[in-house]
Parts: sequence; C-alpha cells; structure tokens
Amino acid sequence: MKNDKFDAFLKIAIKLNKLNIIPLLMESVGLEIVTNISWDSQDLDIHVPGDKKGWEIAPELNIYNWNAIATTMYSMGYKLIDLHEHEFSKNNLSVEFGVIDTLPSFAGIK
Repeated sequence: MKNDKFDAFLKIAIKLNKLNIIPLLMESVGLEIVTNISWDSQDLDIHVPGDKKGWEIAPELNIYNWNAIATTMYSMGYKLIDLHEHEFSKNNLSVEFGVIDTLPSFAGIK
C-alpha cells in the first residue's frame, strides 16, 4: 500500500536524524503502515524529545531543538501555521509535532 504521508515522514525523519533528533511516528499513519489498512489519516503526528511539562511552558520552549526542527521544516517547503500546536503545512499535508516525554503522564505509555 502506497502511503504519501509515510513517505513525507521518512523524508522529515532523515533530515532530523542528521541533527541527532529521533522522531517517533504516532497516530493513524503509523497504524496504516503496521496494519496495511487505511485509517483515513488526516495529518502526520510526530513526537520528538521535549520538556515533560509539555503545555505548561511556552510552545517555543517545550520541544527541544525547536529552532532546528522549524528551520528544517522551512527548508523542506513547509510553513508554520500554528506555533502552539507545532503545526506545519505543505501541499495540503499537516505535520504536527508533539513532546514524546509527555506520553507517560498523558497516556500512561513509557
């Protein structure tokens, strides 16, 4: 099954890996890859290291290396459309970054 969103994730991940940032693909695109079933994914949800306090601190501070991530996304033609949600857009694809370090408190997942 061809998945353009997963292909976009791989391109982003390769660029972030060069900056020693390890992204984790979350939500329906990941499920589509694992199950080979379309879950009608609407966007890409990517989690990266950040402050465990999450939304309690300023959005430009709660994701580590935010400036490097934003610069990378800009260089790939994405535009920041919502700083609070860390959301970028390009060609009708929304890419949102979250803080992987908030998963234990938010979802009970280590």
